[in-house]
Amino acid sequence: MSTKSIPTADIQLYINTKKKLLDNFLEDLLNNPNLFKEPQELWDAIRYSLLNGGKRLRGVLCLTTLESLTNKNNDSFDTDDLLTAASLEIIHAMSLIHDDLPSMDDDDLRRGKPSCHKAFSESTAILAGDAMLTLPFYLISKQCTKLSDTQKLSIIQTLSFTTSFALVPGQIMDLAIKEKNIELNKLEKIYANKTAELIKVSILCGAYLSPNNIPQAKETINYLSNYGSKIGLAFQIIDDILDETSDTKTLGKTSGKDKLQNKPTYPMLLGIDNSRKIANELINDASSDLNKVNLKSQNLQFLAQFILNRIN
Repeated sequence: MSTKSIPTADIQLYINTKKKLLDNFLEDLLNNPNLFKEPQELWDAIRYSLLNGGKRLRGVLCLTTLESLTNKNNDSFDTDDLLTAASLEIIHAMSLIHDDLPSMDDDDLRRGKPSCHKAFSESTAILAGDAMLTLPFYLISKQCTKLSDTQKLSIIQTLSFTTSFALVPGQIMDLAIKEKNIELNKLEKIYANKTAELIKVSILCGAYLSPNNIPQAKETINYLSNYGSKIGLAFQIIDDILDETSDTKTLGKTSGKDKLQNKPTYPMLLGIDNSRKIANELINDASSDLNKVNLKSQNLQFLAQFILNRIN
């Protein structure tokens, strides 16, 4: 499948349409009185963090993968599909709450608003993150009614492995790096764990939602996994570049903080131009992986373009 270029505005419209779908679903989910009761402060902190904007990229990638493997679309995604996509956003939001804590990255701003620990309290933020870490496993195991046990198990195993063996170790490694002359492969490993893994898993969960056996399933999963890892690493490299080249208002978080703290990044090690070149190569390689999969649309290709060209 060859890749055609698509105007950035069209990609943004595609993302925004799915983002709105997920935003509405998350709001309805969090307003369910049977699920979210007392204490009010805990659920207010969770609502604040989950409904506080964001691109919904991980949920969008999940739904786009499902869409690309099946005949489903925005009008035919069922509750199980949206619960799975929402679960990815819940885990991502949890990681941001904990990342922003004073004992972690110590950032007072997230998505243009006060971080959870500033809007509430540090203890409430920690506990909100704790609740959000395990909430997806309940939603998928109990609230998803159409998925087979095999599908549920695949998704839960994937998410639990990612949180325990990628996100948390990635954060530990990230906190530990101090030296500016860190080797690039070590920095890449940190990024692979802290950022790329959840992006990859978002794509895999979309594949696991497919109601039919995926043709050449193992091979397809491998190509999708490679695609996800590459766009995930590219995403973080672009994040590094934007931290140096953009402003706080555009980013929605404190800009220039990495350089101020002498934190090793791709631009610090390689320069902005070389970093952008690597990100571009990763996106091209990821697109080549997708060309080996029988997909019903090119939307995953277009999302890779978006990651490369994003401004926040």
